[in-house]
Amino acid sequence: MEIMKPPHVSHIEWCCTNLSRSEQFYGQLFGWHFKRHGQRYSLYTPEHGPGPCVGLMLTDRVEASQTCHAFIEVTDIRSSLNQALALMSHIVVDATHIPDYGQYAQITDPDTNLVGLFQDNIPPTTDKPHC
Repeated sequence: MEIMKPPHVSHIEWCCTNLSRSEQFYGQLFGWHFKRHGQRYSLYTPEHGPGPCVGLMLTDRVEASQTCHAFIEVTDIRSSLNQALALMSHIVVDATHIPDYGQYAQITDPDTNLVGLFQDNIPPTTDKPHC
């Protein structure tokens, strides 16, 4: 029988117009080391203890209201999207593959706030640190 873990914050994400510059800024400010996942995404994973990962997503421009998204890790992203629809949510970004990492989606809450969903597709037996 598989033990289900409770939902938790998977990672925090900031949009940026230059991945290298942002990696350097956060690396110098906080000592974070980022790993690239594709050409448009970079992720910091804490080495010790609990805490969310921090993602940087390359965009053409950044608007302050769109620069930080919380993602909740779910076991089955499609089931979670269907549940959100049943609760009168809207899907803003449907399930989208992240190379070598997993899937994400974004929905709205009743106040139209963006809420991210994340499903880790990497088996727990790999050496990938878990966020």
